[in-house]
Amino acid sequence: MKRRFLAFLVPAAAALAAVLAIPATSQVPPPAAPLAPQAGTGPQTRTLDSVIALVNGELISAWDVRNRMTMMIMAYGQQQQPPKEVMAQIQREAIDSLIDEKIKLQEFSELSKKQKIGADEIDEEISGLARQNKMTSEQFIKNFESTGASIQTLRDQIESQIAWRALIGGRYGKTVRVSELRIDEMLNRVKESMDKPQYRLAEIFLYAPDSASLANAKTRAQQIVDRINQGADFKAVARQFSAAPSASQGGDLGLMTLGDMRPEIEKAVLAAPAPPAVLPPIEAEGGVYIIAVMAKFDPSEAPPPTLDLVQVAGNTVDAASKLQLVKAKAKVCNEVEAAAKEYGVTSTPMNDISLGQIAAQFRGALEPLAVGQSTDVLNLEGDSKMMFYVCAKRAGAGKVPSREEIKDSLFDSEITMISERYLRDLKREATIERK
Repeated sequence: MKRRFLAFLVPAAAALAAVLAIPATSQVPPPAAPLAPQAGTGPQTRTLDSVIALVNGELISAWDVRNRMTMMIMAYGQQQQPPKEVMAQIQREAIDSLIDEKIKLQEFSELSKKQKIGADEIDEEISGLARQNKMTSEQFIKNFESTGASIQTLRDQIESQIAWRALIGGRYGKTVRVSELRIDEMLNRVKESMDKPQYRLAEIFLYAPDSASLANAKTRAQQIVDRINQGADFKAVARQFSAAPSASQGGDLGLMTLGDMRPEIEKAVLAAPAPPAVLPPIEAEGGVYIIAVMAKFDPSEAPPPTLDLVQVAGNTVDAASKLQLVKAKAKVCNEVEAAAKEYGVTSTPMNDISLGQIAAQFRGALEPLAVGQSTDVLNLEGDSKMMFYVCAKRAGAGKVPSREEIKDSLFDSEITMISERYLRDLKREATIERK
């Protein structure tokens, strides 16, 4: 089952579906010295300044760390100077992620006999991010660098991801086997859970192995919860900050019954308000969890309908009038994209969305609409405005995944565990010097 994160529909991030949510007018402020990126300066050239760490003799410079911090702040959705303790945590996480990427690339290079990831492969990944954000590659790069970060730091991250995927797939892709018995067991478990309440959850996990780091993680977790409630994209934050294997899926855990959850998470979920909701930080063995309850499905109640939508959004002072022009011109869904482009706003298809997964402030506007109708212009933060077109509406129903989907899910879980263990072993054997 290829897991998919259905993002919170909250201000500032709702129209973005890329791995990195980049607000169209974002201007990220510089972190505190000594690793302050230069915000708003446009494209940067990699410079060799102070050395922050050495990984098997390869250096990580202050330039690398500054740019990675800026990229992480971008994902965090920060619009003001972050507090000092937040910046210290982001700096540590930036250095840790750069160390991991160095180790992955070094292992790939060694086992592939110095093979390199081609620039065209990285370009294609960036093109994919641009398409998801309804931009050309040139627009995406310009928008990315308007924050003060160099596009090279994103290219470096993508290079590491491609190399690691190739390495893990090549070494273990053909050796991992999912037995028919395991598929049967999982299928029976899913069928048995169909008559129990199910929750769609997403997680962010902050690793804290001791009491000293736990106090810091709890403070950091609350700051992340606050930012998500103010509009930061949960998926983007999870990808950049979560230490859980689910980070690669934006924190998505899929559907779970209460028996599938850790006891402390189950207790918090039972006490949660109506979804979607981000719960207060949950202390657990090894760290702190941030749990998002995206939706609840109760078999005793008629499931909410499933919608195909097009979201139209703008964030300029005249956004409301532009959306009204789109509404007047586009009478059906297949006319929206062209009209949005004409009036300089974004349109984003959102398919197979349960009404129960939509934030309460927007749900009421969508609930009475028939296919072909659109909401009025909805107010977000500041100048940001949004509206929805309803393109399809289907009765909600529980869905039992196919055997192939279950096989994919079990395979992905096994590969993820192998990948985590492999990287942990490589880090244990590596010579890492932090300056």
